[in-house]
Parts: sequence; structure tokens; C-alpha cells
Amino acid sequence: MFESAALGRACSNKEFEEKAPQLRMRLFNAQLQCIERKIPVLITVAGLVGSGRGAIINLLSEWMDSKHVQNHVFWLVTDEEKARPWPWRFWRQLPAAGQTAVFYDGWYGEAMRQRCCKDVGENEFTASMHRWQALESGLAESGMAIIKLWLHLNKKDHARALKERQENRALVHFSPSDKKIAADYDGMVSAASRAIMLTDRDNAPWSIIDAADPNFRNLSVVKAIIAGIERTIAAHDARVARLKVLESVPEVEEDARESLVSTLDAIDLSSVQAPEHYQKELKRLQKEIYQLSYRAYKKGISSTLIFEGWDAAGKGGAIRRLTAGTDARITRVIPISAPSDEELAHHYLWRFWRHIPRAGFITIYDRSWYGRVLVERVEKLTPKEDWARAYAEINHFEHQLTNNGNILLKFWLHISPEEQLRRFREREAIPWKRYKITDEDWRNRDKWPEYARAADEMFLRTSTEDAPWHVVPAENKKYARLMVLRIYRDALKRALHG
Repeated sequence: MFESAALGRACSNKEFEEKAPQLRMRLFNAQLQCIERKIPVLITVAGLVGSGRGAIINLLSEWMDSKHVQNHVFWLVTDEEKARPWPWRFWRQLPAAGQTAVFYDGWYGEAMRQRCCKDVGENEFTASMHRWQALESGLAESGMAIIKLWLHLNKKDHARALKERQENRALVHFSPSDKKIAADYDGMVSAASRAIMLTDRDNAPWSIIDAADPNFRNLSVVKAIIAGIERTIAAHDARVARLKVLESVPEVEEDARESLVSTLDAIDLSSVQAPEHYQKELKRLQKEIYQLSYRAYKKGISSTLIFEGWDAAGKGGAIRRLTAGTDARITRVIPISAPSDEELAHHYLWRFWRHIPRAGFITIYDRSWYGRVLVERVEKLTPKEDWARAYAEINHFEHQLTNNGNILLKFWLHISPEEQLRRFREREAIPWKRYKITDEDWRNRDKWPEYARAADEMFLRTSTEDAPWHVVPAENKKYARLMVLRIYRDALKRALHG
């Protein structure tokens, strides 16, 4: 794979001085176009020890508008990062619209180092590469420019670079494995070759750079970045033009589905909880959950619970009964409403990754990432090609949580249209409940069939073995609350004894 990139090609200082100003201006203009179009840019600079990764990052900071560039190094893992799923540390640093993030080694660095040291097997390494490739595809399809650079040296030039760094005392090892990796040329090249083969895609390709000569390396890197940005700009402009055409085409009604019985229509809403037994059972379940969740905290088992459902279905009430059974010091409730400007500038999953619980902690989302395929779909806030792609992105996201041992529970609280109407009128009649009812609630009610169809497809495409949907009959609030608590209690038991 690396034969053509290890030829030791060079560029004289005179040639570099002639070509550099033009390339620098092209790079700056490409960045400016991304800022104008609000295209985020992610540049991963990876390579062998001594290949000049740091020099490249310094060059980009000099040649690009540094106000819009953030550099990120992922060498030392913090306690906060250790306590969360591995992708969390990278998601937090992804660029906003129009911004550029430069990742030193990115999510590939640690995986390659572990494979080089034989700390992970081939199957585990391959699986991790598939996960990163899926993430990159999702980011690229959402409009992010993904540029991946591998700076390569042949064995002779690598040995020379190591010797020079050691003589200048510039080679700093943060762990024993770093020293081993620096010396194991064949092992690192093998790991890199495998990683590049598994993750090289049209929308997130690798550029392999001959890094023996700094001048040639620098010009080649800048050319690769310009090409990657121009490719993304072309795709962005084509998408904008395509969406304009689609906006002028009348939407085809889904009449064929009107006669189908939906998942929600099949739910039995007649279940009730006897009021005289409710308080006793509630206290018993809350006590159980408190004890189990504390044991989960001690073992580092985190919980992520999301609540979706119809307006007035009782999500808030169920959440309050649930949190009454957990320690407030380890529990957070995240109410999800319209995204802020900062959140809109990032990938839609970014704001949810920010709140993923650390090991042993509990995060409860009141509404969730499923807004992408519910409200954004029904209210036409997001183009169809974006919300249709979100099912796979959400499944991948949730797999990252469950793969890390996170308890993930997804609740849909279901009521009938008639019960919703009764609760709406009750809210209007009771002064201290009046704030809960808005014009938007009434407007959403008029779109009940559209939301039901969206929910049906959501259940079909995102109810997985590791993260199934729990559709809770909520016509009777007391029954729904106890059912939610029982499901969480049982999930804690399985996690603790599994």
C-alpha cells in the first residue's frame, strides 16, 4: 500500500518558495468558502513517529485563519474520558458549522498503537475500524468535510528521523508502549495499512503523503486538504440545488399506509392500577431502584433513559417518580427542546453526546435524539434525505452506548386521542396546570396521524436487540409509572447479574 508513498521525493527550497504562496491562498480561499457555506471541516493528521505531524499542524495554523481552527491532541486520557464511552472524547471536539478541527492522530491513533503492541486482536481491531468508518460516513453525509492524512516514511528515513529526534532530545514517550511503537516500524505500518484499507471511502478518503522531505510533504498535505474541501463544497452545492428542486415538487401522500394497523393502534390501553395499592407498590419499587442503582454506581454501570410519547402522556410524571427512587447526586434530567444556535451549528447528535453519563451515573432525557425522525420529519424542519439517514446514525450511536455496558432504555408513553383531549382540557381548567398547554400542543394534535406514522417507522427501524422500544400504555398514569419503574428495575438486575 505504501510503496508509492515511500519514494523519498523532494522539493527544493526554491521550488517551495515559488509554489507555497499560491497554495496558501488557495487553502485560505477554500476555508473561506467553508465558512460562508457553514461547512465544518475535520482534518486528521496521522503518521509514523518522526513524519512531521506536529509540523503540519503548525503549518495549518499559520496558513489558515486561525480564529476558525482548533487543534486537538488525544494522547493522555482524562478521568472524565475514561468514565464514558470512547467516542465521547472525540464527539465533544467535532467542529461546528464553518469551523475547522485538526485532530492529531484522531480516533485512529490509539487503535493503531494497540494493534501494533498486540494489545487487541485482529477481530477487535477490525470491528473498531468499522465503527469509525460508520461514524465518518454519517458525518460526511451530514455535510462535514472529512480529510484524513497519513504521513509516511520508508524504513530508512524513519530510522534517521528517530535518531535525529533522540539526539535533539525531542522524542518524548508518555508510556512504555510509545517507545515500543516508535521502534516497531513494521508493526505500526501493518496496523496503519489495515486501518486505511478498512476506512478508506469516497466521502472520507485517506491521502498517503511521502513525508521524507518537509517541503514536498507540506505542499502535498495542503493540496490534499484543498482537494478534500473542494470535493465537499461541490457536494454541498449540488445538495442545495437538489433540495430546491425537491421543494417545488408536490409531496406524495402516503395513502397506501392509511389502512394499515399501526404498532400504537395495537396497544391495549385498558390496563389500570388500583389506587389503593399504588402508593405501596410505588414506594417498594423506588426503594428497590435506589439500592440497585447504588450498586450499579459502585460497579461503574451507567444508565441512559429516554422518554418519548404524545403530549400530555405523562412523561414528566413518570420521570419524577423515577428520580424519586435514585440518588440525586448521580442523576441528571435533560429536558430537550428546540436546539440552541450552538447546537444547530453541530451535528444533531452532538448535543446528546455532551450529556452521556459517566460510569455509574444516570442521565434521563425528556425527549431525545428521536426528534430527528419525529417532529423534524412531521414538521418538515429537516429534508427527507437527512431524517431518513438518521435511523442508521441513531442505531450506531446507541450501539456505542450499549457496547460500553451502558443501560439504555427507550420509553414511548402511549395514550388515545380522546384521553389526550381530556388532559388538554383539564390543563386549561386548572390554573396551576395551565402553563403546560400551549398553542403548539393543539397544533401537534391536529397532526396525530402523521406522528403515528413517523412513530411506526421509528419503532420498526430502531428497536434493536440491545436497545428495544418499550411502548407503555399510559391511559392510566399510575399504571404507566409503575411499569416504567419495573422495566428499569429489571434492567438494573440484569446488568448487575449479567
